[in-house]
Amino acid sequence: MTYQNRSHIIRQHRRTFMTYQNRSVEIQNFFRHIEENYGNLSELIDKGLAAETIVAEDGILHPQHLTRLFQHDATALHVKGFYHKASALKLGEELIKESIHHSNNWKVSTPRGLESSDVATLGKHSPYNVAVARDQHNNNSNGNEGYFEGVQQEFISRRKSSTYNKDGKVNYYQLWPLDKLRLELEESWSSGAGLAREETKQQHGYTRPFGGGLPRIMRGPTRWKRGFIHVDELGPLDKNRGLFSANIYLNMPPENESDEKRDEGGLYIWPLGVRSRLDWYRVSVLFYVSLYMDTSFEVAYI
Repeated sequence: MTYQNRSHIIRQHRRTFMTYQNRSVEIQNFFRHIEENYGNLSELIDKGLAAETIVAEDGILHPQHLTRLFQHDATALHVKGFYHKASALKLGEELIKESIHHSNNWKVSTPRGLESSDVATLGKHSPYNVAVARDQHNNNSNGNEGYFEGVQQEFISRRKSSTYNKDGKVNYYQLWPLDKLRLELEESWSSGAGLAREETKQQHGYTRPFGGGLPRIMRGPTRWKRGFIHVDELGPLDKNRGLFSANIYLNMPPENESDEKRDEGGLYIWPLGVRSRLDWYRVSVLFYVSLYMDTSFEVAYI
């Protein structure tokens, strides 16, 4: 072995050590340095209409509200009473019971790596990014077959429910919260709306749909007393595109508790206008803060 080759191997080993052992910490330190020296977050807080949380009191998705939201002319849209309250409470209780024996822990990224959270997911399949990561780890190249098959099972099972009367078990169909959201988006958005589909046909001969979301159960109190900031899109705001999330809350902490206790299950929205890559670097450390706001029992279909 020549000295030059040996030196290359040593450098490669050092690079590998940095990549797998310290990369996450070093990236966070870099972003923290940028934020501390160039942050000034107050400059990024939107004002006026762009900072508004639109509130629809009638429980309906209105086209003009969606247009403002999707063009980033508003921070959020709050549709009160979107899902019938009594139905939401009943379904929430059923999901809480289901979570006792059939739930998966939602892992979150922290400075110490992936850790268990106080959030559980339910359903016949895992979130798509989790399924992809698992297939990559297992060198599985079957086109996420398990994920897409699970999506079909989830759709079918959630729409059919059952109850018991004097004659025994009775099956019936219910309007699943995600189906209601999908239908009203299709009806309200001028171009229509639908689920994304896989890019290529598999042995089934057609492109199968992605799942639109899964139920989550959030129990409290959490280990992080102040909760955490949830971010779905790590990128600057763009007038022509975007990634948007919809949360349908079914059960929240009881209203007869003290204001302080009820506040633990609250949803807080900050009108942070990140509109360039430099803006993103200025606030990136915030994206490492983890876990949901404290809550007694909260069920959200996301």
